[in-house]
Amino acid sequence: MKDEERFDFIGRRVGEGRKGTMSTYVFDNAWEQARQRLALLEQCLDPVTCRRIKALGIANGWQCLEAGAGGGSIAQWLCSRVGVTGRVVAIDIDTRFLDALHQTNLEVRRHNLISDQLPENSFDLVHTRLVLMHIPSRHEILRRLVSALKPGGWLLLEEQDVYPVLATASGSYRQVWTAFMQGMARQGVAPEWARDLPQLLGEQRLHEVGAEGDIPIFSGASLMAQFWSLTWKQVRAQIQAVLNEDEILDDALRTLGDATKWFAGPANIAAWGRRPAKSKDEG
Repeated sequence: MKDEERFDFIGRRVGEGRKGTMSTYVFDNAWEQARQRLALLEQCLDPVTCRRIKALGIANGWQCLEAGAGGGSIAQWLCSRVGVTGRVVAIDIDTRFLDALHQTNLEVRRHNLISDQLPENSFDLVHTRLVLMHIPSRHEILRRLVSALKPGGWLLLEEQDVYPVLATASGSYRQVWTAFMQGMARQGVAPEWARDLPQLLGEQRLHEVGAEGDIPIFSGASLMAQFWSLTWKQVRAQIQAVLNEDEILDDALRTLGDATKWFAGPANIAAWGRRPAKSKDEG
């Protein structure tokens, strides 16, 4: 399957953004419930992200890059871990939520990963979550992220893979997921890319490569159910254009609000690796 034929099941695209830059968000942050949607995602995913970063040994004085920082929850947490001698650079193509943060060791930059360059040999940690899978030039960006690491620095990537939904979903929940993917198609997103992350990090000559994954199983009315409900509501028109029946989406939303029902979501897959302390080029 070619990149341009892959499905955007999280809902990002390459298109025109604010001030003429290229945006990677179908879900416009100007939407009235955009921050609530991000907050739900943070509540669901932040605890595991923080555990993974702590396992890499984050300490006072680290220089960190949070790429695609979104609402800024992980950037804020990183600031608390690196202390006054450390620094966190939070970059995003739309910094409207990051601009409200005021940690003294935080630097917010408006940055387009597709077209803007990153400083090389600069960071002890580079982290992204649900970013690269949505960008057709993901392999080139991965190389830039690796180059941004200091010798001995860590790269942690967290992405999602839709296979649990396709393997287990039924009824209106499955119908809406299928329509959602079709409605977000042709945006260059690779929903199966995450399963190759360990191999890709090895190909970048990172050391100490590791990986793990989990499949979220959640009940209706839970935080994860609320997140997917908001996600579908924001792109309701696109989903309905595929379904041609309003009742299917409405039924799926009602089901997601039923605390007696259970669902599988996309798998969360993480991979990490360390840049060699001394590269061959440094000889």
